[in-house]
Amino acid sequence: MSLELDPAETQELDELQRWMAVKLRELRGLPKSPETSALSRERFTGNDRLKPVEQLEIYRQQFWLRHTSALLEDFPGLSGVLGQADWERLIESYLLEQPPTSFTLRDLGALLPAHVANSEWLASRELCEDMAKLEWAYVELFDAALLPPVSAEKIASVPEDAWNTARLVLQPSLQFVSSRYPVAELRLTLRKSQGEHHSGAIALPEAKAERLVLYRRGNEMYREPLSHASFALLLELQGGAPLLAACEAVGSELPEAASEVESQIGPWFQRWASLGWVVDVEV
Repeated sequence: MSLELDPAETQELDELQRWMAVKLRELRGLPKSPETSALSRERFTGNDRLKPVEQLEIYRQQFWLRHTSALLEDFPGLSGVLGQADWERLIESYLLEQPPTSFTLRDLGALLPAHVANSEWLASRELCEDMAKLEWAYVELFDAALLPPVSAEKIASVPEDAWNTARLVLQPSLQFVSSRYPVAELRLTLRKSQGEHHSGAIALPEAKAERLVLYRRGNEMYREPLSHASFALLLELQGGAPLLAACEAVGSELPEAASEVESQIGPWFQRWASLGWVVDVEV
């Protein structure tokens, strides 16, 4: 049995939903608007305790409370760098310019790093962008697929003359983060100070590039700092390049690191395999 809706009723419902979506994102209390109060009386019944516009106002308040608290939970480092006033300004502009399009709050911060990059008023914009990128990478890592690592038997079965054209299949949950500032350590410092209710200002670090791989074991998340060359090699491998071609690409991109790649490829592979980053070797 199918339930067919009258086209006029469907259009009316669509218009109501769009109107409510706009009203829920307003920053100021709705009862102060005579126009909104009048339209609310046409669309809601109210009750003996609340006027129609007051019912809508409750939903507006809950929209902001729920969405801002979700972002605060996912981006504690960024909020710690900004302080309350700038954090509220940033998040208000983000939710107004990038209204949620996903059914889950998990996806709410996906565009926040780009929004930070475009917020020219931020005093430490590059550092804030790096922090936002790092914290979003942790969100992605938390529920990403986690495959079993490649077995020692599989590695041993690869013929020696096949390694140059072999493709290393990397763990799909790995997150690669390249930043201009050492934000990972800063994030730990900020979270520790928040836990200890530290009231003093935390000094922001000077620019110092770092390259990290974020990885997971079970429900525990870790980070591994890498050299420029090893980070670049992993990115080539992640893109599907065979081992020799990946090494040559890094040598071409970073000529000064060619000898490092040649001498360290063995130890690097052992380290990556031991951390569960390699899930297969395709020959």
